[in-house]
Amino acid sequence: MTGRNVYGSDRTGQGAGAGFGLSLRRRRTAAGLSLADLSRLVHYSKGYLSKVERGLALPSAELARLCGDVLGPDDLSPAPTAPEDAVRQIPRQCYALPEPSRYFVGREHETKLIESLVLDAGPRRPAGTVLCAITGMAGVGKTALALRIAHRTESHFADGCLYLDLHGYSQDLPVVTVGDALDRLLRMLGMPAEAIPHHVEDRAAVYRGAMTGRRALVVLDNAVDSHQIRPLLPREPGCPVLVTSRSALPSLDEGHHVPLGPLPALDAEALFTSISGIGTGDRGTSGDGPPPPGVRDVVELCGRLPLALRIAATRCRPGGPRTVADFALRLADRRWGLAELDDGERSVVAPLTVSFDALGSSEQHLFALLGLFPGDDCDPASAAVMADWDLPAAERALNRLADAHLLLRTRPGRFRLHDLLRVFARQVADRTFVQGTRAAVTARLAGHYVAAADAMGRMLAPHRYRLPVTDGLDVTEALLPPVAGHDESLAWFAAEQETVVALVRESARLGMDAECWRLAYVLRDFFFLTKRWDAWVASHREALLAARRLADPAAEAVTANNLGLALIETGDLDGAAAHYERAHRIFHGIGDEHGAANAVGNRAWVHFYRGEHCEALREFSTALAYYTRSGARRNVAITLRGIGLTEVELRQFDAAIGHLKTALATLDDLGLQLDTAMALNCLGEAYLRSGRPREGAEWLERAVVVSRTCGSRHEEARARHHLALAANELSGAVPRTDRKDRQDG
Repeated sequence: MTGRNVYGSDRTGQGAGAGFGLSLRRRRTAAGLSLADLSRLVHYSKGYLSKVERGLALPSAELARLCGDVLGPDDLSPAPTAPEDAVRQIPRQCYALPEPSRYFVGREHETKLIESLVLDAGPRRPAGTVLCAITGMAGVGKTALALRIAHRTESHFADGCLYLDLHGYSQDLPVVTVGDALDRLLRMLGMPAEAIPHHVEDRAAVYRGAMTGRRALVVLDNAVDSHQIRPLLPREPGCPVLVTSRSALPSLDEGHHVPLGPLPALDAEALFTSISGIGTGDRGTSGDGPPPPGVRDVVELCGRLPLALRIAATRCRPGGPRTVADFALRLADRRWGLAELDDGERSVVAPLTVSFDALGSSEQHLFALLGLFPGDDCDPASAAVMADWDLPAAERALNRLADAHLLLRTRPGRFRLHDLLRVFARQVADRTFVQGTRAAVTARLAGHYVAAADAMGRMLAPHRYRLPVTDGLDVTEALLPPVAGHDESLAWFAAEQETVVALVRESARLGMDAECWRLAYVLRDFFFLTKRWDAWVASHREALLAARRLADPAAEAVTANNLGLALIETGDLDGAAAHYERAHRIFHGIGDEHGAANAVGNRAWVHFYRGEHCEALREFSTALAYYTRSGARRNVAITLRGIGLTEVELRQFDAAIGHLKTALATLDDLGLQLDTAMALNCLGEAYLRSGRPREGAEWLERAVVVSRTCGSRHEEARARHHLALAANELSGAVPRTDRKDRQDG
């Protein structure tokens, strides 16, 4: 269960961008405009504008300009801290750019053309983004070419490369939505989670603003169509975009289209021989001699497609069980083994089938199991869980599959299937396993990830009240990841969260409702810390339906409570309130006092954000009374923090500061660094709002130190922003009366 809404102090109306927000509200009101009126004039959503006015979102430079055009300038208000300004100084780097293929042959013309376009991009070019679309059938080498160019040119881009796999053709993975893609790109740019707008149009506008003036290469891999791509184009001359897709993308008129077909015969032979090692010393230094017997047959049977050639070449290395000529005969005999594949992909099936047949039984078994894996990539532990093996056996099988080019190494200790290989693995699984295998594998994975995520979550948020979701799980302790510390736990979640979310969907699809809601439950700590609201809402809505099907009132109530936390942050106050009311009724009905107190405390935040501060104070006080009786010190401190923030809005500054100091002492004593940083920020803001900027700055300086210690960029940015406001007040740049404006929600 939630200990209560710990993010409340992030949303005080005095967060990042508060000075601009207060000024915007004052000027809009003076102009006689409603939020809806302003929304129509500046073409930003009403919800996003409301967040900006309350200091809950950072305004973009574009929004500031449009508001200035509509409302006129305001010389007294501080300049907005635009999201793009907050990430301007990020050093050059590549964001999760996969390694290029070790073997790459041919494509000289395409490489030269694309590199010339990419490197010619810059501020002296006419307005608009340079867009290169690399298109072609599966297995033709689109991603390999894009990554080769990205790695060869990345030193020319001061702000690095942004790589994003859009999963346009993954059988079991959902296509990345435009909203999720923009969210990921903004996070890559270092934008605080709370600054990312909820609406897609607003995210796109902020993304374009954040890319203005940058010099970066954007790689959008596996796009499904032009509609998925257009909102992701930065519109900045210095930021060229490489797109790969199986679609021809005909509606991208402004792009340079580079279609890829099968390799020319000589290049295909060269790729095959370079990987297999066959005949590399027999053709002369020019490579003009004839290839060894059987090579041309194998190359043609593979359709001269790089993916098929790589796989086939590993089966024909010297010292193997058969000659190239024998392999060609076997390949020809098996090439139409899977008629379910589209005609354009049938030439890839033969080497897949023959290569699979040549695997050992352990590798065949694991490859088929990978066809059932719901996530994008896996580690040896999850492979061992699926196969019910020990860790060394899983590691050996994974590495052998990767050596056979049937599996890709994405980074140390992580493996994934190419989209086409995933289709093939799924078909192998369908032929191999008896009914019920999928459910058994999913159950093992769910138990493993529930246990692991629960342990990691306890490291991220110690002292939080929790349900015993791991009771009764049949888990192999030796396969669970070690729980070392906060940073290691956060890194584990970052690597595994997409797999856990995929397991939420898969368990729901299979009718495994208990696993479904538990998986969503253990994601809560990570989602709260990283502000991944879209995934939080989607997973918990699925989990809520599962809990209702189970007729498990405790599961339904806690899931509704946690879903409300995400909805309130995205601005859906009515939705959050409905879930909190439902949770409260259920908790009360089953006699769970702690859960009922959580729901009341959460409901107080709805009143707070609506500007109903007296009602908020009453509900906070009700929750506080229970937490005090039960000895829940963390909950007491966090609720006191909420009470203090509410008293600030009611201008009861002395009472607010007293409650915030009491909360701070408890949180500091418990060693809860993130909560301590939040309390320090609240104290600094309370002093600032009460007209004592010098004292406020002292608390804010402490907040900077603790925020950096616990790794919270958001709390550090929040502290530094308010330090700037304090400095402005001390210098007389901002009238003190502005700091006393009351937030009306």
